[in-house]
Amino acid sequence: MSPSGLQAFGFGIGVLLAAVVNYAYYILFALIIAWVLIGWFPTYPSNPFLKRIYDLVGSTVDPVMRRIRSVIPPLMLGGIGLDLSPVIALFALSLGRSLLLAIIGQFVVPVVG
Repeated sequence: MSPSGLQAFGFGIGVLLAAVVNYAYYILFALIIAWVLIGWFPTYPSNPFLKRIYDLVGSTVDPVMRRIRSVIPPLMLGGIGLDLSPVIALFALSLGRSLLLAIIGQFVVPVVG
């Protein structure tokens, strides 16, 4: 469907781009939170459905967390290691979302609507 066809239904390109950014943000946010919760139960699940979820979350989030951990190792507090990578990832994700929405609002919406 062409951009003019979308605008005929009341959808602007800028609004659709902002919606895509928001949906991607919430999906990635949920995957990171799920990764943290799964980390509390380190055994591999026996249920096939839970195995798929476990693998999906791990394959999506683990590469990002490994990169963050290679730069900022876990904080050692006595005998306990505190992994800050999810906090840093959520902060970076939120910052990226804000920047993308600002770019869409300032540059895309005035041009294409």
